[in-house]
Amino acid sequence: MKPVLFFFVFGSTAVLAIDFKKDIRPILKENCYECHSKESGKEKAGYIFDDVETLKLDIQPKGIIVPKLPEESYLLEVMTMDVSEKAHMPPKEAMSAKDIAKIREWIAAGALLEGEGAATLPVRAAVPAGPLDWTNTEGKTIKAGFVRLEGENVVLKMPANGQEIPYPLAKLNAASQAQAKAAAEGK
Repeated sequence: MKPVLFFFVFGSTAVLAIDFKKDIRPILKENCYECHSKESGKEKAGYIFDDVETLKLDIQPKGIIVPKLPEESYLLEVMTMDVSEKAHMPPKEAMSAKDIAKIREWIAAGALLEGEGAATLPVRAAVPAGPLDWTNTEGKTIKAGFVRLEGENVVLKMPANGQEIPYPLAKLNAASQAQAKAAAEGK
């Protein structure tokens, strides 16, 4: 049996608060306002990041920011693609990894704006690293990483292609169901 590796974060009861005004707005101002703000008079591609009411229109399941799903958010996609790509934003330089991580956390926490309260992410005590063994009720084993619990499904990340697949918890054996719940709780 292969050992399972865990990353430990100190302060397991701490909560990381992502505040739009304090944490996200300065990043957008520094990297996006030049081309996407009322302040600059430019609304390239129709996006405005300095007007909260307008930005709200882009935070939705079909918008450029999909709350709680950074991997489906076009804003994050253009910020993380190779700088040589035509759609990369900002156009001529990469944003810092710290700023991208902060935006990713903000989106994952719900992409809340001013007046909606701070979005929060619990800091987990332990998060499984690498692929785990998941056994279904038929006894077949799947090697995949844990992403999250989503309703009655566990979302697994396939190591070969990085694809995220929702898998019904009810189709996993009791040990794998317990493993999914423990991973979601950070145990």
